[in-house]
Amino acid sequence: MARVSFAGLKRLGIALAWIVLFAVIGGGIIAGVASVLPDWGGPTWFVARTGVYELLGFGTATLVVGRLLSKHSWDAMGWRRPGLGRHLARGVGLGALMAAIAVGLAALLDSARVSMSPEWGQVPGVVLPLAFGLVCAALAEELAFRGYPLRRLAEAVGPAPAILVFAILFGLAHAKNPSATPFSTLNVGLAAVWLSVAFFSAGGMALAWGLHFGWNAGLALLFDAPVSGYAFHVPVVEYAPGPHTWVDGGAFGPEGGIVATLVVIAGTAALIWPRLRRPTESLAA
Repeated sequence: MARVSFAGLKRLGIALAWIVLFAVIGGGIIAGVASVLPDWGGPTWFVARTGVYELLGFGTATLVVGRLLSKHSWDAMGWRRPGLGRHLARGVGLGALMAAIAVGLAALLDSARVSMSPEWGQVPGVVLPLAFGLVCAALAEELAFRGYPLRRLAEAVGPAPAILVFAILFGLAHAKNPSATPFSTLNVGLAAVWLSVAFFSAGGMALAWGLHFGWNAGLALLFDAPVSGYAFHVPVVEYAPGPHTWVDGGAFGPEGGIVATLVVIAGTAALIWPRLRRPTESLAA
């Protein structure tokens, strides 16, 4: 029994060492690139600039630590080539649909409003940089919190504990965002569980990335709702939350309210249900 326990602790220690190395390399590259190119593109390109820096950092860390040093295959890190484009498109569509349902629930339960304004001329200058930034940011966060780190920890402690650990880290990483609350932190953690289940499914990283981007883009681009506390002021459409923050999240956006809790739990259940019908399939497959 002692040998088993020691072996388990050794596996965990080695896994954590690799994950720390991954984080150090990724964070170091982000800081380095940001110091060399601090303000390219100006305020309009802030989301794109940040997303590109993070993608460079964690993309390089995935290649160096995950592929070259740790010898993990791209398939093990979630990049399953058969159907990759299909899973990505499916994720974008489902993520956007879930965002629309969350906004619809906010309107139904808390009188949140979505109105239109005639500002079509401003659309390209705002929407294109924002869409590009959301694509990059979604992939960067998936590489940082799913991808190699999640797989590596799951190999040491199993998928469920690894998902829980990274859900807590993902929630805490957003806990200092504008207008964040304990409820929003909990919801972001639940979203991490949803995305982690997607990562461990047949859709792998493509599905998780698509869901992440679809959700963020659905909130920001379709409804101008804040995403994790950040408002982007998209032209043509305008979102106004209702009076009860605990319902629709208020200034944090739907992710801070019960509407997101319900939608994310339903989305997670939809991903898990096919495996419950086929109990011989492992979550880690």
